[in-house]
This record gives sequence, structure tokens and C-alpha cells, in this order.
Amino acid sequence: MFSPRYWIFFAIVLAAIGFSMFRMSAQPELIVSPADPFSYRYLQLPNGMKVVLVQNPDADKAAAAVSVDAGSGDDPAGREGLAHFLEHMLFLGTEPYPEAGEYQAYISRHGGSHNAFTAHSQTTYFFELDNNALPGALDRFAPFFISPTFDATYVEREKNAVHAEYSAKLKDDFRRIFSAEKQAMNPQHPFASFATGNLDTLADRPDGNVRDELLDFYAKHYSADRMTLVLAGNYELDQLQQWAEQHFAAVPLRNTTPRQPNPPLFADGQLPLDLNIEPVKEIRRLQFTFPMPETQSNYAVKPVQLLTHLLGHEGEGSLLAYLKAQGWAEGLSAGRSLSTHSESNLVVQIQLTRAGLLQTDRITQALLHYIGLLQQQPLPDYLLTEQHQLSDLMFRFQEHSRLSDYVVRLSSNLLVYPPEDVIYGDYRWQPASPAQLKPYLDALNGNNMLRTIIAPGVATDTVDPWYNTPIRIRPLNYQADAQLEAELQQALFLPQPNPFIPTDFSLYKGEPQNKPALLRNDTGLRLWYYPEQEFAQPKARVLIQLQQASVQNSARDRVLAQLYARSVNENLNTFSYPAHLAGLSYQLSASGRGLEITLAGYQHKLPVLLERLLQQMQDSQLSDDDFDRYRASLQRSLENQLKNKPFERALAELRQWLYDPSFSEHQLLQELANVTRADVLDFAQRFGTGLSLQMYVHGSLSAAQAQTFADTVSRHYPATGTELPLPAVLQPPVARHQLNLDLDHQDKALVLYVQGLDNSDRNRARFSLLGQMLSAPYYQRLRTEEQLGYVVFATQFPQQTVPGLAFIVQSPDAGPQDILDSSERFFADFEAVLANMGETEFQAYQQGLKTLLLEKPKNMGEKFARFWRDADIGRSTFDTNEAIAAEVDQLTLDDVRALYQHALLEQGRPWVIITQGGQVQNAGALTSLPRDQLQRFTVPAGE
Repeated sequence: MFSPRYWIFFAIVLAAIGFSMFRMSAQPELIVSPADPFSYRYLQLPNGMKVVLVQNPDADKAAAAVSVDAGSGDDPAGREGLAHFLEHMLFLGTEPYPEAGEYQAYISRHGGSHNAFTAHSQTTYFFELDNNALPGALDRFAPFFISPTFDATYVEREKNAVHAEYSAKLKDDFRRIFSAEKQAMNPQHPFASFATGNLDTLADRPDGNVRDELLDFYAKHYSADRMTLVLAGNYELDQLQQWAEQHFAAVPLRNTTPRQPNPPLFADGQLPLDLNIEPVKEIRRLQFTFPMPETQSNYAVKPVQLLTHLLGHEGEGSLLAYLKAQGWAEGLSAGRSLSTHSESNLVVQIQLTRAGLLQTDRITQALLHYIGLLQQQPLPDYLLTEQHQLSDLMFRFQEHSRLSDYVVRLSSNLLVYPPEDVIYGDYRWQPASPAQLKPYLDALNGNNMLRTIIAPGVATDTVDPWYNTPIRIRPLNYQADAQLEAELQQALFLPQPNPFIPTDFSLYKGEPQNKPALLRNDTGLRLWYYPEQEFAQPKARVLIQLQQASVQNSARDRVLAQLYARSVNENLNTFSYPAHLAGLSYQLSASGRGLEITLAGYQHKLPVLLERLLQQMQDSQLSDDDFDRYRASLQRSLENQLKNKPFERALAELRQWLYDPSFSEHQLLQELANVTRADVLDFAQRFGTGLSLQMYVHGSLSAAQAQTFADTVSRHYPATGTELPLPAVLQPPVARHQLNLDLDHQDKALVLYVQGLDNSDRNRARFSLLGQMLSAPYYQRLRTEEQLGYVVFATQFPQQTVPGLAFIVQSPDAGPQDILDSSERFFADFEAVLANMGETEFQAYQQGLKTLLLEKPKNMGEKFARFWRDADIGRSTFDTNEAIAAEVDQLTLDDVRALYQHALLEQGRPWVIITQGGQVQNAGALTSLPRDQLQRFTVPAGE
């Protein structure tokens, strides 16, 4: 039975429609990019909810987001994590849909995804699914904000889920460091509180039942006038408006209490402070936090973003360039860590070398000297106008990405920007006046600073109460060096005008193509080309694979390739950083088959960047000190990968076992210990021998321009070798085989991988459809009902063209055998679900998967990636997704039942089980299989 509010629902809707008609002429017009094909409308419902409607005429998907102006900063004292707990509970039943999991199952059936997050001052809920399924999704979504049940049974269960999330992150350095930093802040400020929650903070107490406090929090904060809604899809704006009013007009407008001003984030006289934090992984970081005035009212001039842009600059004369030259730093970033209506933070993070860890005072002095340069008013005009110019270019040539990300961004922006700037606000960047910058520059000083050193073995004397992280807090003890000051005056200076800002935005007008063309297929050189015209952008993407057999087959050469790529990138950084700021980027990285170069951005000056990169690659410069730093950095990275979360390690071990050739972190570390600087230089000299070049040029470019790119690369690296195959995917025998990890982590984990026996398009379609059908019910059973852990999911798990399924659980309590037993009980019970499934529900799953496969690329980058994926496996028809979608269309429910019976109930497919925390029964040792004798999958004929 619906609550009384639903009996007056239609009266509210009728009133809403009348009110909206009255208000239509008064609604502000949104400022939209000239490149944006979407249509928009803003309105405000009678209950005060702000709404943005988005019509995407070519959308395959629809999406929605609701943001609430309430978050962990609103947790009541002593109830840390209550806002986060509430976010969890809204997924577990409403009055019209009381069954927990109904919303999730509907989204999954229709090819969608959903999520939510709780931040300091907002909570956001969002989903994306088939365009034609939007009405049903809104039926299930809107009651989150009208009539959640807060079922007492699930209140108790979900406490365990929140605690499992907390437990899973006890050795996560991001969470540990974030929590430890709060211990240095004013404990009266809500940002200093623990935000996740656990069984202690959410326990029932003699003076307070957590469900009652949950209801009270919901009533105090979840009011329509504190919410924003964004609906997007391939519907007329009038239709979207009708649904917004129909579904959300009944969200209550409550008598909420306005937020009171926060106390300062750091109490008067509390700063300057020194904070030491000891991490789990090998992290060395020096961090500076400066509390700032609020910036939301000054979003049009973005004062803090301007300062972080200058502090984080990496070009000539920058702070990072100086620190790298001294051998003290590997990287530097600057940004905001907090931005509310009443305050903000500016944070500078410096990734230290081992030598830099001994020079923290000198690094502090260098930072303060650079800040002094910024405070020499006024800043040069070009520094102010360049940001306006570059931001305007980004807006002018704006590209869309995933629709769910976009609605989240708009709903979040609607909490802080006026409606007309909900899109443009992120790009609006007017030159700031000295008066506008002064309060923020004044806050950049050594007496208003928290300096944090994060490194193994730092001096500590207490622990963070939530994550048990060793810390020490004391007054800042910083001593400047007079001799260093003279050196800094010569080394540090403000950026020069950016030479890479594009001025030519002409577009290619040639004959369009429906797929890439093979322009060259010479010995050792293959060039694919696609002239982009669907996305009218003066941009291009170029991918260059320099394939070298020794890198594919030798762990030693893989290590040398990574060190060599690092040296080239470092030597080129001050030159390429201004290009990056101007929307032109490159990436040189070691791959499993050699080196790979990717260039992307405005095409005007793309050839200049490529030529300089290739010159730098052939002009190897590597000092002994640089080599030592790069080797230590790579060693730290590999060792840190071994400390990832248990389920992440299990997936990494699975992939390493499946692919041949592949090399584990342990193998790479063993080789790394023995390489020398001379080895890297020797690698650079011999790398050009026997190369195969595989290239793909995609953008608003002619075929002649694409050929010029290939000629440029060939001039520096002539192709004399043959194309290398992709690493092979192994076929284990049809049986259960396991590998148990021995990780230093309190959680247990199990990854079950079920591999398909062939990689035909039809079999890929069957596994994909079954994976989609299993996802939501597996999560509902093991995560929501059985409470096995926070990390629970079932998913299709293709490897190259090989289909497969993966079942993944990380648990604070249940061991691998218990997880496997629960999974197998689920498999047995789900047989009845499949047996009773009707054609209508099955067809919804089919349509959902087809929509996922046939979804149009939303930008040039997605289109580029999709074409290259087919080119890389040799599928010159470029129709993988279309072919699999056609097979999905032909599948029957009996086809899926047969696969389910054979693969999961009869275990007639290979099962590979990776565990942490113990072995499972009735499974052979994975290490006993002779990998060199196993069958390998081949790409199907005709592809």
C-alpha cells in the first residue's frame, strides 16, 4: 500500500505542470559551447528542486543524477559516517519498490550501471541505462528521495557492509593519509571528522538507535530545495520536463536548518605545523597545505586555480624543474583539497627522491621563494590572459564523454554555480585583478602552512585513531639557508608565454570514410588512417608502436625499455609541458611489444612535438644520478604493486598467468637489480634495429598528412622487422586449478575465472549476455544478503578475443572456501531463476547488451580507441561490436541456460581460482600446469 503522499500525487503533478508553464519564460538560458550538439533546459520545481534537462538527439543511453547539499560534513557529533551510511541505505528499498535490489536489477537488465558517492558537502546518486528504459528507472529512482523504507533488517546488515568497506581500506594509503592529515586540523571543524563509518560509530546505543538517527538525518537534510536533478537522453525536452515533474514534484520541501558557518579549519595560532605520516607502501611525499578563503563566489576568476597552475608548472624556471635538477623530486602537483561556501584549501604535493627526503627544509625554502615571485604584483598580463584563452578554447571545442559522468558533473555544478553557468562555470576564467588575488596570495605564507612528510621510517609518536597510522604532530621547525636564496633567485622564474597555443583551426573537408583505411602495408610498416568528420574538431590522435621482439620476450629488456622511456620523458618534460597546457599531449611508454607513442590534441603543432620527441629519443642523456633515481622509482612502483588490495593482486596474478609471454613484478624486480646505466644506453642504441612500425592516424587530417607522420617516424626509426603478434592467451584444461597468495593483508579474497572454450563471435556473445544477467543477483546475494564483503561483483571478463566470466569477492571475515561455497550455492539457486525467466525479461537483457555494444562513440577519443582495438587484433572489418551484437540478437534463452548449465553447474569449462587467505578444496595447483605445453587461442579466421 502506498503512503498517503501518493494519493495526492497527481494533484501535486498537476500543480507542478501549471507552475512550470508560468515560470518557463523566466528561466535563465544556459551558456552552451558552439560545438555542443545537445539541447538544454533549466527549471525549478514548485518544491524548490533545481533541474537541468539534456536532450542528446543521438543518444543510445539515458542518464540521471541527483545531488544533495549534504554530506559527511553534516554528520552529527559521535555519529561519524552517518551520511555515508544513509547513501547505502537508499538502495535497499522504497515504498513502491520495497524489495532490496530491484533498482539495481532493473538497471542491470537494461544494460546500465549505477553508483553514488558521499563527499564532505554533497551526496550524489546517478545511473545510466538504455535510453528506452529511462521511465522505469525513474519510477525506481525518484522514491529514494520520497519514501525510502529504511528497512530495519537491512539497517543491521548494511552496517556490516559499511564496516567491510572501512576494513577493506585499513591498509589503503590514500585513506590512511587522508585520515591522518585530519588529526592536525581543528577538531571542531567537520572536515576533521572520520567520514566512512564503522560498526562502532553506527552501533545502537542506550541513548540512540541508529535507525532513528538515520530517519532524523534524512528529514533534516534531504529536502527538495537542497537537491539538484539532471535528466539526459534522446527525448524531447518537453518529455523530460514532464518526467521530472511527474517523478520529483513529490520530493518533500522540508523546514531544514540553514548551515551554520564552520569554525576555521585550523584554529587561531595552530599553524604552522609539521606532520609526519608513515605509509604502508613505499611513498615519499612532501606536502604543503594552505587554508584559503572560499573561492565559490569568485569562480569566474578562479584565483586558487590560477595559483595552483603556476605552482604546479613544470616548464623552464619552474619549482619542479629546479627540484628535479637537484635530484630531490620526481613530480609535483598542486590543487584544491577542499572547497565549500566558507573556505578552501590549496595543496602542493611533491614526490620526493631518497635524496629529497633529506632536504625538506631546502625544498620548503624553494617553495616559499617561488611563492614570493607570485606575490610580486602584478603578475604579467600574459599569465592571466593565457588561462582565459586556453579555457575558452577548451569550451569552444568541448567534447562529451560518458553520459553518467556528465549528469554527475552538471548536478554537482548546480549546487555551486548560478543556472546559466552550470556548463560554462568550469570554463569561465576571466583575468583576475590584483585586488581579487590579494586575499589568496596573502594566505600563501610560511606561517599559514601545514607541512606533511609522508615516508617509511619517519619519526612518529602516536597513531591515527581510525586507521592506526603512525603519525607525529609538532610546531613547524623550518630553517632557511641564506646561501640557497641566491641560487634560487637565478633558478626560479615565472613561465614564459606559451608557444604552443594553436591558431589554426581548419578542418579537413575530404571524402568521408566509414572505417580506417590501410594507407601503407610495407615490410615492417603498417599505417592505418581515418579522417574524422563526425566530430568537427581541429584535433588528431596518432598512435605509433615501435615493436621490438626482445622487449616482448625478455624481462630484462622490458625493464630497460621502462627506464629508457622514463629518461626520454624526463629530458623532454620542460619542453612538452607548455604543449600539454595548450591541449597537445604525448605519452611515451614501454609496452609488451616495445615502445608506444601516443600523441593527441590540436593538430596545428602536432608535427613539431613529434619531431622533437623523436630527436630526444635518439639523443640519449642519462647521468649516473638520474639512472639511480629512475631505477629506485621503478623498484618502488613494482614493490607497491605487490601491496595492492587482495582482489587487485588476485586479478593481476590471473592476467599474468593467462598471457604468454608475460612477466611478474617479482621477475621484473629481479632483473632490475642487475641493470646498469650502461645497459640502458646500450638499449637505446640497439633499439632501432629490427623494428616493426604499426601506426594509426585519426583526426581532421588528409591522407597526405598521415603519410607525412609515417615518413617522419621512418626517418628516425626505419622499419626492418616483422609485425609481432599479441601475447597469446593460454587455454588451461577443463578442471579446477588454484593459486593461493600470501599477502600481508587482513582481508581474504577469491577470484574465480571461468574461461570459454572458443573465441567465436557467438561464444563471446553468450558469455557477455550471461555475465550481464549474473551481475546484479550475484551482488544482491553475496553482498547485500550474505554480507560477505564490500567488494563483490560478477562480470564478463574477456581477455583479447577470449570470452570469460569472473566472480570476485574480498571479505574481512569469510575465507576463500566459504566464498566459493556461497558462490556455488548461488549458482545452484540461480538455475531456477533462469528456468522461470520469461521472454520479456530475457529480451530486456538482450536489448541492454546490444545497446552497450552498439553505443555510438561520444567523442573522437572513444572512436579512435574502438577502431584501434580492432586494428590491433587484425580485424580489418572493424565490426567486432556489431558482429557480437548481431549474435546476441540471435541467442535464445535456452542457449544461455545451456551455457550456464555446462560452464557453472557442471563445471565443463576451465576454472582458475586465485585466493588470498587459504586454499579451496578439490582444486589442483595452478603451478603444476606446464604452461609451455598448453594450447593457445588464435584470432578467429576472417578477423
